[in-house]
Amino acid sequence: MRKLMFVVAMMCMTLTTNAQDVFNELLSSSLKVAEDESKDIETRKIATFKYDELNYMKQMVLPEVLKDTTDLVTMNRVIKQLNEQSYAMYQFVNLFFQRLASASKKDQKDIVISIFKAASINNPMFNDTDKDLVLAYYNNDNYITQFSLDTNWVKALEEVKKRER
Repeated sequence: MRKLMFVVAMMCMTLTTNAQDVFNELLSSSLKVAEDESKDIETRKIATFKYDELNYMKQMVLPEVLKDTTDLVTMNRVIKQLNEQSYAMYQFVNLFFQRLASASKKDQKDIVISIFKAASINNPMFNDTDKDLVLAYYNNDNYITQFSLDTNWVKALEEVKKRER
């Protein structure tokens, strides 16, 4: 019986680790680019946004996991959520830059920025009341990634993709 419980526990730990690979990879690569002084400042700022966003998401879901560290169902659900949200954020930012690059005039670029900012702010994930933190990038003209940290990236990505059709 002990061996069976041990095997089940090990399988759950393996699943948890694999499910978190996307989140961890994006976190690691974002930090690496953000700290790479050979990269241009705009690239580093974009990576800094991604790194900060990933850490914000982790910070927001951590209390749910810490309530009961033996609840593997909750842990796996939260890890899956982090994984999905991280990947959607990555796609959202990439799509933003694709659309921005294809906009030829300043007014077209402004429209792209407005669409993506609106998708970000209109799809909150946690309904965080700390607006100074949540809007740190959104209200900062020094960053091209002016998005809310409190974003449901899956829904925001879906929203901007609908506007494409």
